[in-house]
Amino acid sequence: MKKTIFQILIILVLTAYIPAASAGLAGSTVLSVSLANYDPNPAIAGNTVDVRIGIQNIGGTTTNDLMMEVVPQYPFELVPGENAAQDVGIVQAYQADDPAANIKIVTYHMQINKDAPAGSYQLKIKYYEAGSTDVTQQSLSLDVKSKENAEVIHIGQTMLVPGKQSSLIFTINNVGNAPLRDLTFSWSNDDKIILPVGSDNTKYIRYIDIGNGTDLEYQVMADTNAVPGLYKLNLYLTYEDSMTNQTKTINTFAGVYVGGGTDFDVAYSDNANSQMSFSVANIGSNPANSVSVVIPDQPGWSVSGPNSVIIGNLNKGDYTVASFKLQSSISNMSSQNGAARNNTNFQGRQRSMNGSSDTVHIQIAYTDTMGVRNVVDKYVKIGLQNIASAGGQAGFQGRRGTAQQTSVLSDNMLYIFGMVVLVGAVVVHRKYKSRKLLDPGFKMKDLFKREKI
Repeated sequence: MKKTIFQILIILVLTAYIPAASAGLAGSTVLSVSLANYDPNPAIAGNTVDVRIGIQNIGGTTTNDLMMEVVPQYPFELVPGENAAQDVGIVQAYQADDPAANIKIVTYHMQINKDAPAGSYQLKIKYYEAGSTDVTQQSLSLDVKSKENAEVIHIGQTMLVPGKQSSLIFTINNVGNAPLRDLTFSWSNDDKIILPVGSDNTKYIRYIDIGNGTDLEYQVMADTNAVPGLYKLNLYLTYEDSMTNQTKTINTFAGVYVGGGTDFDVAYSDNANSQMSFSVANIGSNPANSVSVVIPDQPGWSVSGPNSVIIGNLNKGDYTVASFKLQSSISNMSSQNGAARNNTNFQGRQRSMNGSSDTVHIQIAYTDTMGVRNVVDKYVKIGLQNIASAGGQAGFQGRRGTAQQTSVLSDNMLYIFGMVVLVGAVVVHRKYKSRKLLDPGFKMKDLFKREKI
């Protein structure tokens, strides 16, 4: 409103110089059309602008039923609901005693195209008396300023593993219609769980052109003792607004999840009671829930009974043992060849062992901290010596019947031999006592001397 009054005052001042000219135009209508003002000035691309057009009759004849019409063209558009043609009505002839009587103001609400670059643009208008074919066209110049706007639209990493250094990339895009200069970007985590490594949290950008973006990379790490969950990052971006020459600040936030999956170490533990045991340790940085150990179908190995064991939850650093009735093709061969094995067969079995796999494929299934079910494949080396030991046990089982028979015969022979020795001892002792009564000088060794004939 103040700008309108100011423009009108200027027009009034100018009218002080019009009387001399009006004297020569006493018998005609002469209209002077100019841009009174526009708000905002300069207009901003993507926003609306109120354009006020001043109409003054500097002639000596009044004009009736004056029509004013705007001709929208790039980058100007009429706001929906706004009429291009407006009825100005009567514009009085110039009056020396009342200079403002011959001035009218027409206002249009215009929309500036959001993609318009900064510059000066012509707004075309035309005016005429209603019903007349005599149309006058004119162009008014308006300055348009591109709107500066930046946004953080992308974070390259949304999940961090505790204790593991990771690259965190923030992308800053210029989504406005003017270049951005002298930008400062920083971020923070109120919990101090996520921190930058090797640098501070602030980076500077000198320039981002229209429609372009830039990547800011940080090396970050989440605390090894962090509780799995979603953590808030506060993002701060400041840059110079060339329209106002003031610093513009964007404060926003993003979420980064700390937690996720883990890893396991599996090792051969023992072979006892016809079962192979494996130690399973959580060597990652996150707990694992609902852990299962599975022996999948694979060449060279067979499982008697269940091929999976549920071991429950494993926190980081914990371990447990899973056992299976697992047998290799080498162990089966040892069982089949047990009783009849000779040196040649033994050497052949050794060659077969060297050509067979001594590695077991084991799968660890678990639920990570995000509730996702994962499967980790591990390949555990058993060792040919352990497989051979298992095969030896199987061979002993296969010869159990023959061994038991041999053992029974040996026990009977020892029993009979013992009885014979005991009876012989009794007989000798009695004979010695009878001879001793007859001959006090008789000695035990004399029993075994042959009598002379």
